[in-house]
Amino acid sequence: MFKGVIFDIDGTLYDYKINDERAMKHFCSFIKKVLGIDEETFRENYAEARRLVRAQLKDTAAQHSRVLLIQTALELLGKNPFTYLLEMYDVYWNYFLENMEPYEGAADFLRELKSAGMKISTCTDMTAHIQYRKLAKLGLDRYIDFMVTSEETGFEKPAPIMFKTALRKMKLKPNEAAYFGDALDRDIQGAAAMGIKPFWFVADRKVNGGESFTKIFSYRDEELKKFFPR
Repeated sequence: MFKGVIFDIDGTLYDYKINDERAMKHFCSFIKKVLGIDEETFRENYAEARRLVRAQLKDTAAQHSRVLLIQTALELLGKNPFTYLLEMYDVYWNYFLENMEPYEGAADFLRELKSAGMKISTCTDMTAHIQYRKLAKLGLDRYIDFMVTSEETGFEKPAPIMFKTALRKMKLKPNEAAYFGDALDRDIQGAAAMGIKPFWFVADRKVNGGESFTKIFSYRDEELKKFFPR
């Protein structure tokens, strides 16, 4: 019997990919309007900025910072970041947040876990501030007791400290917790290595490998009832 559940956020509680694609399209339209830079050119420089930032800040939460990504892209384009950066940051994230929704059944599932007395934590490779904003917009923050980010621990999943920190906050042993995540290597294998029962949330994605792990396609999946009676 589980006493707590740990959730990844991006790609697990909502569709990160579709929201990022839409927000980037909106973002590039803004860039075109303000800077006169076409989408292809900006995306090329943004991709290079991401490569540079990740090479410099590998396996830390700061590598995901949109501030650093936008700053580096603007520098590559020969633009002064002080003129545009803060507005550009808001253009991307405001659009992203305004249009995001939780996966179908996610809110009901968390509500049921909470009603059953489960402790609930998140475990995410991102900076804390934007993750709190996401959970609030999704309306899921009311069900969650703890947040664990790679910004807090100094390491990203599958580093054991990420899972250990969640367990410590929840005051649970590994075999008392379940874990939901969308990434096989970082989430699922990372949790399993710690003795936490993982549930691989794949939604409608085509995935390979991980045959030994329990795959979940929806939070209304009948498979969940075997482990979380409702």
